[in-house]
Amino acid sequence: MGRTRRRRNKKKARDFCACDDQEEIILLNSWLSKHGMRYNDKLHLAVFQETGRGVLTKKKIRSGEELMNLPLNLTINVTTILLDNLFCNIFFENSKRCLVEYKQSISFQSLMAFYLAFLRFQSDNTKWHIYLESLPKDYSVPYFLPNDVKLNIDSDILSVISKQKDIIDSSYSIFENVLLSNVSVHNTIRDFKKNFSLADYEWAYFTVNTRCVFMDLTKVIDLKNVENSIITLINDNTKISLCPYLDMINHSPNARNETKLLVSKNIENVNINSLSEDLFSDVQFSIYTKNDFDPYTQVFICYGDSHNLKLITEYGFFLPANDLDYVSFTFEEVTLFLKTKTIKLSQDQLSFINNHGLSKDLYIDSKGLSYNFYGLLLVVKYYYDQSTDVSRLIYSAAICSNDNNLNDIVAPMVRDKLLSIKESLNKLSNVNKCVILNNCVELMCQYVRILEKFIKC
Repeated sequence: MGRTRRRRNKKKARDFCACDDQEEIILLNSWLSKHGMRYNDKLHLAVFQETGRGVLTKKKIRSGEELMNLPLNLTINVTTILLDNLFCNIFFENSKRCLVEYKQSISFQSLMAFYLAFLRFQSDNTKWHIYLESLPKDYSVPYFLPNDVKLNIDSDILSVISKQKDIIDSSYSIFENVLLSNVSVHNTIRDFKKNFSLADYEWAYFTVNTRCVFMDLTKVIDLKNVENSIITLINDNTKISLCPYLDMINHSPNARNETKLLVSKNIENVNINSLSEDLFSDVQFSIYTKNDFDPYTQVFICYGDSHNLKLITEYGFFLPANDLDYVSFTFEEVTLFLKTKTIKLSQDQLSFINNHGLSKDLYIDSKGLSYNFYGLLLVVKYYYDQSTDVSRLIYSAAICSNDNNLNDIVAPMVRDKLLSIKESLNKLSNVNKCVILNNCVELMCQYVRILEKFIKC
């Protein structure tokens, strides 16, 4: 019996390697415990073949169990920034009226990234040093691909990279100008001013981008009257946070979890002028799983339902067989194609399309044409057909979106796109592969499968 069991265990090749004994992990665990983190003692850090570093459970975990519980002051969030007077003085001790000149000019993610770069620069002079040292040194997002490789990447991926670059470049320029006009005599700020670089900021930006979790603190602090704080700089909300250890749990679309902010009754709508680190020592951020996990398997949480374009460009990984994937087409792309087929949309048709929102969300997925794409083609084909009520057809499109007559209209355009993607894949086959490029290639191959299925239907 024992020998048989040993044979069975031997056959089950483990796809992970425990890493709790690594020096940086020992330091991280000690630091977390010292600052009051409480996590399930079944959990251990490990490196997995498929996903890299993640969290392993050595014992059965059942739905409803708490995975971890962090004091609010052990997370980097809006209160952390507001309480850091040295960082705030970058904007306050300044020859410019920064809060006026740059009012609502940046996202909170950008401000978080600037703050993270500032913390990292201080090395072991900040409480966050051990946590920062545990973070990845680089990220597997397409933003970091060489420019010559990007030439053959799919246009959808390039579009996301372009938007990311615009945000990073514009916010970096603002922070660079703020530092240049800073008049502080504090050595840390003066040295940071000399050393802050685009590379530092890009690392910080994608650290926030890939590792932040949703955290709503609006019931805890009052962010309505913030005219004299650096929160006036941001143009969105402050509902993201960096959570040590939690950010090491990998994503699965099948995972279900729930986060809770456990707040004492006497801590509510605190004015930002009354903030103190001790005030939030009793506020806990907790996460529970709604899944069962067997012993010696990886524990997952869900970052939200996402298609692979978002997963590879925002987080740096690809999920095979993702039903949410689709191939997008722009309205300009479609109308230009129609003109080559001597189909020119009239002003009435264009007005109808715009009024019904049919110029957006044009894509093909594994099920066929999107609702809007189908509706657009109905306008192309039937708008001037007096025997057809186009509006009624559009509203019934959800249940009859497999009209081959409509598919045939755009089939040549789809074939052209398919051919273009295949040509790009052929060129990329001669490029040295890396994780980033592999993800892009996987997504482009997924696009090929979607378009080939559409053409065959």
